[in-house]
Amino acid sequence: MLPCQHVNCRGTGPEQPGGEQQPRALILRPASKIRIRPVRWLWDTTPEGAPPTSHGRIPLYSLALAAGGPGLGKSQFAVWMAARVTTGTLPGELWGKPRGVIYAATEDSWSYTIAPRLVAAGADLDLVFHIEVKDDERPRARLTLPMDTSLVGQAAETYSVALLVADPLLSLIDKGINDYRAAEVREALEPLVAAAERHHFTILGLAHFTKSGAADPLNRVAGSGAFGQLIRSMVAFAKEEGERDEPDRFVMSLEKNNLGRLGLPSYEYEIQPVVVETEEGPSYVSRFVLGAETNTSVREVMREESMPDTNRGETNETVAWLRAYLTDQGGADLAADVKSAARKDGISESSLQRARRKLGVTMRQSGFGKDRRSEWRLPEAAVEDGDD
Repeated sequence: MLPCQHVNCRGTGPEQPGGEQQPRALILRPASKIRIRPVRWLWDTTPEGAPPTSHGRIPLYSLALAAGGPGLGKSQFAVWMAARVTTGTLPGELWGKPRGVIYAATEDSWSYTIAPRLVAAGADLDLVFHIEVKDDERPRARLTLPMDTSLVGQAAETYSVALLVADPLLSLIDKGINDYRAAEVREALEPLVAAAERHHFTILGLAHFTKSGAADPLNRVAGSGAFGQLIRSMVAFAKEEGERDEPDRFVMSLEKNNLGRLGLPSYEYEIQPVVVETEEGPSYVSRFVLGAETNTSVREVMREESMPDTNRGETNETVAWLRAYLTDQGGADLAADVKSAARKDGISESSLQRARRKLGVTMRQSGFGKDRRSEWRLPEAAVEDGDD
């Protein structure tokens, strides 16, 4: 066994001349004395048959970001997460264990937006908490970091809160802190991260992308310099503009995962309009609906957006590939088979989708539920079959 490696095993430090104790000391502990623990996941999408927790996306008791441009559904995603946590239906450590959620929002109205969205998402409203600050000296006080960090931790423990949604995260930071200075922002958020670990709740902070910049999602987050060392995961959101009469395509992907795997499949998603009935009439809101997995990442979408059309020779090559493939199949084939063949030839799904739109390939849906199928058809094949 290794001997005690404290500078002074019996006191706070070696004695100084005159019998005074050293105010600071170093404590060295061998790694063999450190308890090793597995990572637990708030959101874990590991499929059946895969190694346990191999698809963990948001770790418990950490700070995660949901980031993207305006109008991409970040807030609706946060409401979706809150609904799943309060009903025990979020795949992960809390599956089957409904817990509370604190929703701290500064931009949206609770009466007109947040509460109706929670209803549309199927949340247990008794477990979602609006948060206010009572301060006799400041009648209009609001939740402020780092000032109210200890109060948040106490409230989370009292109400068995598993998730704190900060929408948006930077808006909760004290106004006296310059959010362009990474060091100041980190000092404001570090106590909250420590409180999350101590009181066993996870933080989902919403963040905006800057209007311009690199195609790297991490570098596009407003205040990204401050978040770099604090966040453990980041879910990013993007939209591929539809061409002709086709709808836009929304994509979300895990762009940072310090405690787990990167390269996990992305997801398509929809923002659906919903009517919620109230005592005073209908409320028109929207909800997040998680879709199928996709190989297209937010990083790819952003990179393609930043590329001028003249530099997209790749698209022309993919157009030629797609035309030849569908021609060999008699003018049409199942979308799943087209995508599979493209992957084998090293073609990304985003490039394939762009080529599909440029070529004018039509889509025909058939069946319902598990039997639902999508077929891609060359324009001339669609006209021969009488499609619009």
